[in-house]
Amino acid sequence: MDSFIIEDVNALLKLKKGDSGRLNHIKDLCEANEIISISDRKYIERLVSQYLSKTVQKKPIKPDKPKLFPTEESISKPQTLETDTSKLQTDLLKESKTIVDVNYKKIDSKPFDLSSNKKILFGIGAIILAVILVATVGIMYDSIHVQFGSDIKSDISSEFSVETDESSYETGDIISISGQISSSSRGTVHLLIENESGKLVWEENVNIKNDGMFSTLVIAGGTGWENSGKYILNAESEKLTNQILFDFISKK
Repeated sequence: MDSFIIEDVNALLKLKKGDSGRLNHIKDLCEANEIISISDRKYIERLVSQYLSKTVQKKPIKPDKPKLFPTEESISKPQTLETDTSKLQTDLLKESKTIVDVNYKKIDSKPFDLSSNKKILFGIGAIILAVILVATVGIMYDSIHVQFGSDIKSDISSEFSVETDESSYETGDIISISGQISSSSRGTVHLLIENESGKLVWEENVNIKNDGMFSTLVIAGGTGWENSGKYILNAESEKLTNQILFDFISKK
């Protein structure tokens, strides 16, 4: 930076512009690598802008470079490049079109196998038909069985009924059994309970009252009542029989 200031100071002294004493003092400071004050710097800048910027420095004239004229070879090369590029694009387009056509032909060449699809559809239809038939037969069987069973039960219950006060019992509970039989019947009703294994766990003969009613109490527990499950209460009187199920929960 100071070297530029020295050059500017020498140019100003040569032109006899500005205060020569101050300019020499600034020059001495620059050569001694001393700090130049801001005011001195602005003084130099003002003189430079005022006097030196108007001077035109002559630049050495450089010899003109010889102009090169294009030859046939240099002209033909870009044309060849452009031609090769367009040719490459055309080849790429043709190749891509060929690939698309081949793929389309591959897709289109696979005929729809109607016979195999017919077999598949026929097999599915047969399975669906079999399921419908099985379901229909099962529903018909259940309806006939329920209707037949309900008719028998209604006939029996109208002549001979038996019931318990609850549908589920635990060990130590009291089971209240009651029922009714036709008024023409006399004597006793034989009651018995079997566990889930078919083993007899309780039985009793209960007298029939004049109105055909009968009842008794049973304590759920003892020998044969060790396991939980479905227990069967059977009632028998002469030729009439009836039975009901109840749940038993064993508390060991």
